[in-house]
Amino acid sequence: MVKRIFKRFMKILFSVVLLIPVSYGVFHFWEYVTGEKYITYITNHKETVSLDESFSFKIAEDDIKKSKLILVGEIHGFKTPTFFDVDFFSYLNKNHGVKHYVAEVDYMQAHLLNQFLKSGDEETLKKALRKWSVIQGRLNKDYFNKFIRIQQFNKQLPKENQIQFIGIDQIQDLTLVTEYLNSLDSISSNGNSDISSLLSKTEALLKVYGNQKDTLKTLYHIKNNLSYLENKIGREEILFQNFKNHYRNDSLQDKKLYGYFGLYHIFQYRVNGNRPLAAKIKNSDLGLDGKILSLNFLMNDSYMVMPSNQLPEFMRTGNVYSKMPISADNLLFMYIYGIKDFTRATDPNTQSLIKMNGDDSPYGSSSRLVKTFQLLPVTDLMEMTDAGKEYVQYTIFVRNSDWAEPMD
Repeated sequence: MVKRIFKRFMKILFSVVLLIPVSYGVFHFWEYVTGEKYITYITNHKETVSLDESFSFKIAEDDIKKSKLILVGEIHGFKTPTFFDVDFFSYLNKNHGVKHYVAEVDYMQAHLLNQFLKSGDEETLKKALRKWSVIQGRLNKDYFNKFIRIQQFNKQLPKENQIQFIGIDQIQDLTLVTEYLNSLDSISSNGNSDISSLLSKTEALLKVYGNQKDTLKTLYHIKNNLSYLENKIGREEILFQNFKNHYRNDSLQDKKLYGYFGLYHIFQYRVNGNRPLAAKIKNSDLGLDGKILSLNFLMNDSYMVMPSNQLPEFMRTGNVYSKMPISADNLLFMYIYGIKDFTRATDPNTQSLIKMNGDDSPYGSSSRLVKTFQLLPVTDLMEMTDAGKEYVQYTIFVRNSDWAEPMD
């Protein structure tokens, strides 16, 4: 009896073990034989350069002209996107007069970044990035140097074209808020810098500075964002509310804006059933529906920096930071259906700017780039809820990027 059960168990186990590679092979064969029209489309709608070159962006010029809000979504922790950010924003500044950079930083961090643009003081930059929401960007050489390159570009611009950072993230660094409030007045907050005490102090200062327009604007922003935290408003909604307030209060309606965020935030339709920032803006009364240009990064055969304490021990390569191999075609951790079409249409050690919204695009009625798979649940998957919709207009497909290197 026991032997019979054991034999049956071994047969089932053998069948399962055999089924995995067979299913894997069938899946890839199907993806391969149905990919020809996608490869042809990608090949005919891309600009490809080496990793150390800059795009001409000619392929996107018509869409840039028609857009009022241009959003780039990176996967945090890679080297190549840090260079793309500076190249693209510089191009937009030179050719389209774009000078407002909407960033994944909070209001006070943006204030410090704007000070850094003028002074070039690296201690100010370090202070701004100390508690940046992009954890991979803290104490990181490539992210740090990205802002230095932006500052160097900015200082040679005529005054009318100079850059301004706009921070729309939820409050990341309460210390910066505390320092600002203390600089205005010594109103007692009982030595506390918790949200409730800071909110009380802000409300008191609003009465003191009622006639000073710029200070009043900052205080109202701080008050709103402290209230968001106190009431546990979701981060994506805070990003949207802050964007909306800046857009209206700073009279940005007649400006062309650039924004650089984590990948999720720039999708124009629902992901996992929820609306990211771009989708919220698109569906709002700001009049930007049809005027948003989204570009997303896809990374293959590349390396990413990750805080080691966020990884299981067997995946760590260093005590503080780990260098992680990442690829969008890794079925164990994350596989984006259709990613092989991109690798078949490109070469190693290149980056390609691919127009996804061409009139002959086959992606509108396809499940390619909509479905993701994984055998080991170590990362969150992003499922595109509104299949067939135009989530992005361009994809930057990168092969063999190095990691964003942490500081010693």
